[in-house]
Amino acid sequence: MKAAKKLVVLTGLLVLSAFSYALTEQEIQQITSAMPGQPVVKPAAQRTLLVFSLCKGHVHSCVPYWSKALEVMSEKTGAFKVVDSTDMSVFNADTLKQYDAICFNNTTQLTPDAAQQKAIMDFVKDGKGIVGIHAATDNFNNWPEGMEMMGGVFSGHPWGGNGTWAVKVDDPRHPLMQSFKGQGFKIKDEIYRTAAPLYSRTRQRVLMSLDMSDPTTKNADGVTPEDMDTGISWVKPVGKGRLFYCSLGHDHAVTWNPAVLTHYLAGIQYAMGDLKADDAPLGQTPDAEKLAVLIESVKQYDWDKSRAPLTQLSAYIREQKSPDRLKVVETKLLEVLGMDISLAAKDAICRELSLIGSQASVPVLAAMVEAKQTSDMARYALERIPLASVDELLLKKLQTVQDQTIQIGIINSLGVRRCDAAVPALSALAAGPDTVIADAAIEALGAIGNSRSAAALKTLTAKEHQGRALDALLACADSMSEEGQKSDAQTIYRKLYEQDYPVLIRVGAMNGLVKTGAAEAVSILSAAIEGDDSTLQATAIGNVAVIDDSDFLKTIAAKLETLPDTARIQVCAALAVNPKKIGCREVESLVGSSQKDVRAAAYQSLAVLGEASSVMPLAKAAAGSADRDEIQQARTALYAL
Repeated sequence: MKAAKKLVVLTGLLVLSAFSYALTEQEIQQITSAMPGQPVVKPAAQRTLLVFSLCKGHVHSCVPYWSKALEVMSEKTGAFKVVDSTDMSVFNADTLKQYDAICFNNTTQLTPDAAQQKAIMDFVKDGKGIVGIHAATDNFNNWPEGMEMMGGVFSGHPWGGNGTWAVKVDDPRHPLMQSFKGQGFKIKDEIYRTAAPLYSRTRQRVLMSLDMSDPTTKNADGVTPEDMDTGISWVKPVGKGRLFYCSLGHDHAVTWNPAVLTHYLAGIQYAMGDLKADDAPLGQTPDAEKLAVLIESVKQYDWDKSRAPLTQLSAYIREQKSPDRLKVVETKLLEVLGMDISLAAKDAICRELSLIGSQASVPVLAAMVEAKQTSDMARYALERIPLASVDELLLKKLQTVQDQTIQIGIINSLGVRRCDAAVPALSALAAGPDTVIADAAIEALGAIGNSRSAAALKTLTAKEHQGRALDALLACADSMSEEGQKSDAQTIYRKLYEQDYPVLIRVGAMNGLVKTGAAEAVSILSAAIEGDDSTLQATAIGNVAVIDDSDFLKTIAAKLETLPDTARIQVCAALAVNPKKIGCREVESLVGSSQKDVRAAAYQSLAVLGEASSVMPLAKAAAGSADRDEIQQARTALYAL
């Protein structure tokens, strides 16, 4: 109870502290002199504005200034009369009937109960108005509909009250913006951050926002890429009613700024329904402006910063359906590449150009290829631009670049692009004295993967580069197979398998012959399964699991009796996986094996392959074994049957 009393007293003191901040006569005179002398439009009826100023969180010293400003506005313009309150009980349907709009005067951390929430929402949705001044978005944290109504929620203010910030007029022809005469301006004030998703140009009509082209505003301490669109003032329909909010007003002097006061007067008259104004959301930031903001954000990017601007730029590019629009984006990105920006930003731009780059990008990227710091990123973009001019460029650079690292990168790019025109040059380098360059050229020939590059690689298989050349030749055969050139691929596979080459080369060739359905594939697999090379044997048995040849599968199953135990175990598993389900009888015979691991493999295989004849061998194993694990394995197979 004592704690509760202390809390009540503290809250009361916080509220009183705002109103104890007495305005001087000079300040009141400044407010009066700056105030418009007439309404923006003649009211349709006598209007009453409820000015609510309770603060349950931070208490702004500007609260009494705005109370006085609204009082003076009422007296001088006659647009409405004012009723002040700090009592939450005012939010009930009967009391609210007498008001045309509620003004939340820098209120903070208000927590209306369910009935009060309903009263406020019914009030505005039935055709009345809501006005928010500065801290009015620092409310309703436990009331999502209230936060949605306000169009934003306080989440910080990098633009503090001691700074002067640039403001951009987004909707200069709008009736609420006439006092600014279509011109942006600078103001000393505290500006609240507006974060998505509550703040969105698709949800409210944004009238003005921070001008991020101003270096001071853009580089304020704590600004993030997400802050590039920070709204200051907006209107929005709420049911049949209307909301007007403006972030300006933290600094006392704002209450004697004539343009801002007229803006507030127009906003209040809009909220009350007297000033007719278009409040339909304009959607996203106008395209050209949005692109400019995104480009500006990317220019500031570095490795240690948030990737958000890069993600936003990528999303923007994906939204562009018109080739003309993509041309505009490409032009902007190329302009930035020539600026003094971080390598991280240049890398990000190159990645976007890899998707949308045209001939216009080629010369710009070409200049970057010869510089060590930018060569890789430039080649990444060039590799993906499907133009013959890129091949010509890379081939020319290959002949002129002296740096070995860059030369290797160019060789790699020619391989990635599968550049047939590069085969002669790469063949010469592959046979050259520089082993590092030669190895890169051999890999590129393998990546090109056509008959010309394969022919070049065949001449290298007896030289010091044999291992890498064989790998590349196998890669060629794989590419040719995928492109439907099975006969040519089989010729390479056959040669690689028949020669006394390293076992992994022969493994790849064996798999290639099976995959392409070569006539000798079955005999090769059968021989390998019975052979002495464990690697070839394991590979051949692996193919048993996928091959679609019943006769071959029966032949392999019949060999179970004569195979080594390790091969027996592998064949059992492969036969069980193969969709043909062949080999039940042969696997049943292994249940009597003297080797426990072989018997276990047989049990597992029979769980899939087993037939009626399998029940008795499994039942005997389950009943007759002294090994509890083996009993369980046999029972598991029986249950599966």
